[in-house]
Amino acid sequence: MTIADTATEQAQELLPVTRTIIEGPYFRIGAPERASLIEPGITGDRMMLTGRVLTPEGKPIPGAVLNFWMSDDEGNYDMVGYKLHGFTRADGEGRYWMEAIVPACYEPRHAKHIHVKVQGISRPLTTQLYFSDDEERLKDNYYYPDLDVQVRDNPDGNGFIGEFDFVLAQVTEKENVTAESLAARVK
Repeated sequence: MTIADTATEQAQELLPVTRTIIEGPYFRIGAPERASLIEPGITGDRMMLTGRVLTPEGKPIPGAVLNFWMSDDEGNYDMVGYKLHGFTRADGEGRYWMEAIVPACYEPRHAKHIHVKVQGISRPLTTQLYFSDDEERLKDNYYYPDLDVQVRDNPDGNGFIGEFDFVLAQVTEKENVTAESLAARVK
């Protein structure tokens, strides 16, 4: 086996970095840290979104910040407060949880989706997640199959469980970052 063969095998073992797509017009700076976006008056099917934040090598990224925002169950976004908008942090094993609702789609979008910004020792990654059980997502201009949240019924009968793992590329020596930033990367 040559060095080139070894490098090719190693490269094939890397997880693909999560796709970046448009932020959309409704992100607001200053959302609160919380594990649930459910507040009094929020209606819609509840969902527990869970997963991990990983490096391309499959190692967990503890403390990664995940900022979620979405429309309500009628397709409207809160532009005054932070309803259905908040952030959480991955635990020591890179796991995260966010209680939310299944948002409605709205014109001109065809798919129900959740907006997310994720950052570890990396540039922020902005993407949108789609629901594997939403057939209309296939018509959406921004839909990619690799951004599907795998949805299933919650065993306790209270809504749904959705799972999605984020994969982030960490900063490298080629970027203009401090030595402390490089040292903080997951190894």
